[in-house]
Amino acid sequence: MILPHHQLYNRRLYMKKIIIAASSFVMMLLLLQSISWASINQLTGTWNNTDSNTRGITKLVIKKQGNALRIHAWGKCHPEDCDWGEVKAFAYAPNVSANLMQSAKAMSATYTTGFSQTLVVVKPLGNNRLKAETFTRFTDGSNRSNYTSSYIFKRMLQLTPIPIPPQPLPIPLPVPVVQEDCVSFNPNTTTVKNINGRWKIVDGNHWMFDFGNKKAEAYRALQIIKHYGMNRSCFVGRPDPSFQYMLTPGGAPKGGMPGEDCISFNPNTIQVKQIGGRWKIVDGNHWMFDFGNKKAEAEKAYAIIKKYGFTRSCFVGRPDPSFQYLKK
Repeated sequence: MILPHHQLYNRRLYMKKIIIAASSFVMMLLLLQSISWASINQLTGTWNNTDSNTRGITKLVIKKQGNALRIHAWGKCHPEDCDWGEVKAFAYAPNVSANLMQSAKAMSATYTTGFSQTLVVVKPLGNNRLKAETFTRFTDGSNRSNYTSSYIFKRMLQLTPIPIPPQPLPIPLPVPVVQEDCVSFNPNTTTVKNINGRWKIVDGNHWMFDFGNKKAEAYRALQIIKHYGMNRSCFVGRPDPSFQYMLTPGGAPKGGMPGEDCISFNPNTIQVKQIGGRWKIVDGNHWMFDFGNKKAEAEKAYAIIKKYGFTRSCFVGRPDPSFQYLKK
């Protein structure tokens, strides 16, 4: 019987759809077969039990080292999982002539303790999942029943870090040139004297620091000067200095001594800021030095701190200190 043209066209279209569907089905079978005959890479990796409440194996690490295979297992314990250790493992191909590493579909390992022996058999499930079956038999004569368990594991994806090319070292900014105002003295001949009822630190006929009636603070300041070998007393903004610091022959005083009262700061993060109409040197939320309306003096003190790398502001006699100094 000769079919009309439009019916013949519909039948051809129908046959074409059947062929396409059949081809897709065959491809799906091949894909499923390739999953069931997994390469050894489908077994290697780090695997976590999908059941967080399991009482058996919680984690597996399967490694390939050359042609050797190793399994490392952990079991549920409290407060931390028990490390079963790492043992040799064996892969199994689908037939005797298959390439073992390219078509492995299972792997086994045996864990032996003083009272039991556990055979662990793992098989890939696809989609980064793994099934593990264990067969435990007791060897201690306890008459406990041998038993089997089954677990599902999910692969922990390992992210490969992207190498970051080495960055060029930052070019250090030049240290600002600062005109300093310092008075030199000899720490070996410096002493404490009571002059007209006021305790002072003097070097010969030159008095440098006035402590009023605070004798103990005067002797403490002298002890600090001699300990560090300070030989220069420096100022910003004389005759009424807004900032003072001490130097040694090597620059900033370094080290420490017992009983010092110091506050640490980071010279790399300090800033000059105007807060409440007053210029201050601050480190984060902590303000350290107050210059009132003297912006230029605040900026000069900032440059001096940077120049010497001071990291500590120290005091004698707080809350109203009679002597202040900075050091590294």
